[in-house]
Amino acid sequence: MEKDEILELLGDIEHPAINYSLIKLGILTDIQFVDNKVKAVFAFPFPRIPIAEKLISSVEITLGNFNIGFEYSTRLMSEPEKQNFLKLEHEAWKGL
Repeated sequence: MEKDEILELLGDIEHPAINYSLIKLGILTDIQFVDNKVKAVFAFPFPRIPIAEKLISSVEITLGNFNIGFEYSTRLMSEPEKQNFLKLEHEAWKGL
């Protein structure tokens, strides 16, 4: 699978409560491709997000379906990133 195909695949993974992709929301960031593996960072707006594991596993499962390895780290969003996330969340909230 080519890098652009993988990015498209990742771009289709939506947040379960917001009608935007994890990439558009700024949650899935710093995506890199090394051999047959994706390395990425999950940036969360607040500590201890209750659905963090669900978001991570949605990416892990999607890539696993295509036999693509996955490594990730997590961090908190910067204040500008968080403000952008909250704006997008407000625009596209669909609830849980």
